[in-house]
Amino acid sequence: MPDLKRHLNPFSCAMLVAGNMIGIGIFVTAGRIYTLLPNPMLILLVWLLGGALSLVGGLAYAEMASRFPRAGGGYVFLREAFGPFWGFLSGFSSGLVTIPGTIAFLAMGVSKYAGITTPLWAKCLGFFLIAVMSYINYLGVVRGARLQNGFMMLKFSLIFILIVAGFASMNGSFAHFTESVPLSQSPWILIVLAMVPVMYTYSGWDATVYVAGEVDNPRRTLPLAMFWGAFLVTAVYVALVSLYLYAVGLGTPENKTVIVTVVSGQLFGPVIGAVAGGLVALSVLGCLAATILTGPRVLYAMSRDGLFPAFAGMVDGRFFTPARAILFQAIWSSVLVVSGTFDQLLDYVTVPSVFFGALNVMALFVLRQRDQQDPGVIVYRMLGYPILPALFVVGMLGIVVNTVWRYPLDSGFGLLIVALGGPVYWLWNRVKR
Repeated sequence: MPDLKRHLNPFSCAMLVAGNMIGIGIFVTAGRIYTLLPNPMLILLVWLLGGALSLVGGLAYAEMASRFPRAGGGYVFLREAFGPFWGFLSGFSSGLVTIPGTIAFLAMGVSKYAGITTPLWAKCLGFFLIAVMSYINYLGVVRGARLQNGFMMLKFSLIFILIVAGFASMNGSFAHFTESVPLSQSPWILIVLAMVPVMYTYSGWDATVYVAGEVDNPRRTLPLAMFWGAFLVTAVYVALVSLYLYAVGLGTPENKTVIVTVVSGQLFGPVIGAVAGGLVALSVLGCLAATILTGPRVLYAMSRDGLFPAFAGMVDGRFFTPARAILFQAIWSSVLVVSGTFDQLLDYVTVPSVFFGALNVMALFVLRQRDQQDPGVIVYRMLGYPILPALFVVGMLGIVVNTVWRYPLDSGFGLLIVALGGPVYWLWNRVKR
């Protein structure tokens, strides 16, 4: 049976990380944080904290991927560290819920920000985008990476122009950085609450490990890609949030859920403000391309391990891609586009995503302990171990606990989705017997 080929270079891998991170979040989530945490310095602090957590998580994942340089991402790490059950839960959550749900959400999001308001046409565009991008990824991982690289470079260029032109316009005020609104609760509680949408916006820093089986020289490439991808995105996010603060004061009454439109209108006038939706649509397209590329590798890895039907583990003999996993993901994501229920579900799965991020980094401690029994293991080793990964785990679990306490209904539903993987795992093992 043919296997995946190693074609991805450091540049494509770094662009994949950045492209998977910069989607719709930074253009809408920043406005929500204005409301949660109405203090400019604290707003900048949470974005820097989010970037630091993403960077540490990325380096920890890079070490584990250098141990297991094959497709599957967090599913592989949890299976190797804690056994097949926890690996299955991770794969079930990401491969069947989070990733295809994100694809459906992004495909519909392009329509929204492109100005298509008719539901039927919006769904048709969603189908078309999923089909075309899935087909390009079927034709080879290099073609899929080139598509993603093109979107990413164009996205970076437009964001850079927006930031430079925004500050150069002189239509904002640096006095906004000194504004202060009395906080409703302890700043530490508000910071933790704000970290939930921040970490959703930073999600995707683990993108490259999903395609580790197709990365050239993974022990060198993965750490470089994870570091530079997360670093670049953190710089972009802090710059954009600074521009938002410069343009729009905390007391401004406009709807900040579409903050990039509000900011562009303030800095450049209403015509350019309306055009800013095109930047969001482009950003969503790039994120969609990256997500469609990474997602099938989870199902492929699970299938190869006997935890998912065998068809998903088949590799095309001509293009060396997980063709049937790509097809399954395209069909399932299209079904979710039809259902139209995944906007809310994406909010529900944010907490499980953060939880599995913490659990995956906990796996690093287990794997390092095994190194003492096998001192001949040679892998990339992250700097700052064990302090930095421990701080990452504590920070991520703190976000989960605080969110479950504050929003038990939404977060509880998200954890229930993950828990459904338990009986599915039991049934699957019964069927295999």
